[in-house]
Amino acid sequence: MDSDLPEPLAPSSLGSFPSVGPVTYLTEEPAECRRLLKGPFPSARAWFHGTTERAAQLACVQGIAPGCWIGAGSECCAVLGHDSLRDFLQKREHLWIVEIFGAALDGDVKAWWVPPSDVRGVWRLDSFSPRDQVAAVVRESLTQPRPGCACPLSKICLQQQALWRRTWAIRERG
Repeated sequence: MDSDLPEPLAPSSLGSFPSVGPVTYLTEEPAECRRLLKGPFPSARAWFHGTTERAAQLACVQGIAPGCWIGAGSECCAVLGHDSLRDFLQKREHLWIVEIFGAALDGDVKAWWVPPSDVRGVWRLDSFSPRDQVAAVVRESLTQPRPGCACPLSKICLQQQALWRRTWAIRERG
C-alpha cells in the first residue's frame, strides 16, 4: 500500500547516502567521506518514515533532517525508515508516516537527509494527505539545524545543511 501519486521524473541524490552505505557511520575522515559521497547512489523508490504530527507536517515544507542536526529523537546521524507502509503500521500505528520517493539504502538507515521534493505526503492510519495539501496549512516556523556537528565530519555536515536549507529557503522568504 502506498499513495497512487506518480513517481517524479528525475529523482535526485540530494540528501542520499551513496550505495556503499551511510557515510556518517562508515568513516570519521573528511577526505574519505567526500570520496564516498561521489557515489554511485541507490535508486529512487518509495519508503516511509515514522514521526510526530508536527514533524510530518514540517517534512512537507522542509523535508527531513537527521536528529543530530536538530537535537531530535536519538540524535541519529541519518534518516531512518521502512520499505513497507503495511509493516510500519503494524509496528507503529500510533505514528504519523511520511511517504518518500527518493534514493534510499536497504535496511533501516535510509538517507542522510530528505529534501521536501522527495516527500509525497503523510499517512495517518489509512488516510493519505498529499504534500502540497499539508504544506499549504503549515504556519509554524521551520526547524533550524544546529551548525555543523560534534563529529570530525562537521564541515561536511555544514555543507549538507546548506544544501538542505536551499531546498526550502523559498518558504522562508515567502
